[in-house]
Amino acid sequence: MASGIGLTSDRLGRIVEEAASEVYIFASDDFRFRLVNRGARENLGYTLDELRDLTPWDLKPYISHQDFLDLVEPLQSGAVERLDFETVHRRKDGTDYNVSVKLQVFDEGGDKVFYAAIQDITSYRKIESELREISARLDAILSNTTMSVFLMNEQQHCVFMNKAAETLTGFSFPEVTGRPLHDVIHHTHPDGTPFPLEDCPIDRSFPEQVGTQGEEIFVHKDGSFYPVAFTASPVQDDEAKVVGTIIEARDISEEKRNEMARNLLMREVDHRARNMLAVVHSLAQLTRADDLESYKAILAGRISALSRAQTSLANRRWEGGRLEDVVREELDALCPRDSVEAHGPEVALSPEQVQPISMLMHEMATNANKYGACSRANGKVSVTWTLEDRVVTLVWREAGGPPVVPPTREGFGSVLKEGVVGQIRGTISRTWDPAGLVVEVTFPL
Repeated sequence: MASGIGLTSDRLGRIVEEAASEVYIFASDDFRFRLVNRGARENLGYTLDELRDLTPWDLKPYISHQDFLDLVEPLQSGAVERLDFETVHRRKDGTDYNVSVKLQVFDEGGDKVFYAAIQDITSYRKIESELREISARLDAILSNTTMSVFLMNEQQHCVFMNKAAETLTGFSFPEVTGRPLHDVIHHTHPDGTPFPLEDCPIDRSFPEQVGTQGEEIFVHKDGSFYPVAFTASPVQDDEAKVVGTIIEARDISEEKRNEMARNLLMREVDHRARNMLAVVHSLAQLTRADDLESYKAILAGRISALSRAQTSLANRRWEGGRLEDVVREELDALCPRDSVEAHGPEVALSPEQVQPISMLMHEMATNANKYGACSRANGKVSVTWTLEDRVVTLVWREAGGPPVVPPTREGFGSVLKEGVVGQIRGTISRTWDPAGLVVEVTFPL
């Protein structure tokens, strides 16, 4: 057994020498070490002879002589029975390590001595520092993620929620702390009927010890309802015992609205495609011409008008169109730009009105191009409209073309005009003025 510095007894020496902690015994008058055990010597790197000339503050680089005297004064005066503190020891090689100190005063043969039991806590401090860093990173991640995170304990009380969860629910964490999450944001169905906890798929993750996921409806602090996608997973301790539940949730209101819009759009496209095919079928059957080439040209022109109407609707997400755009598209397609003019107030057409008016303008422009004003170099076409009490009056006026002669029979073009005007619940009148055709169409918005 290694001997101490001024051992007071063999028995004390044996106990201290083999102690698991570092043990120091020093006098209360000159503070010289009387005993330093093996563990302390090996950690410090000093020999017994070297330690004989050292004092406690010599081992503590951040505590001066006076600091140490002030520290132990309560022990010397009897004000306290023990001091517990943490400090730093410096080894002989200049390296430092953290220590936890338990310091007491004992009466040894009439003399007072200090007994210090010291634990090297460097590894603990390192682990503690690493845990703080991990915790800080985790806090940063949870604070900045857009995913709402909740943690419930074994009583299903909320013990954590991140900033995203507070934003999602409208509740602050103090308002939710210690309460079942279900009772706060998931207690009622949208129709107002109660939602019992035992029916909740989110809370079922704890008693059944299985992860669940799906979609649910939460109740905001303001009383509004909103859909969320969630995952709920049981939290286990080191012994695989379920001690809580972690829940992730995100608001899917926008996704639901987009899904509904897509479904509506698909139904609208399907509906319009069927209508379009029906119209094309009618055009193919009812179009008349003297020869095949004329037939093909007339039919192709009418189908092109339908196509332009569909393109206009698609560009506006099937929400309708502007009357001026519809008029100009058909005039530009069939008549020289410098021979036409179109103007009137802003008029928003419904989706149901775009196609009939486009077909009407196509038939008028086709006739003007073949037989009317646009067939002559100096011919002019004027399309104007007014809006009063939500009724549109559109006037088509031609000038500078061949003398107008009333038709002797109604062709398919005339029948088509009557039909499309009927689709928009309007009326049409035509004036066969020799100076130029005048057509007036009225329809409600």
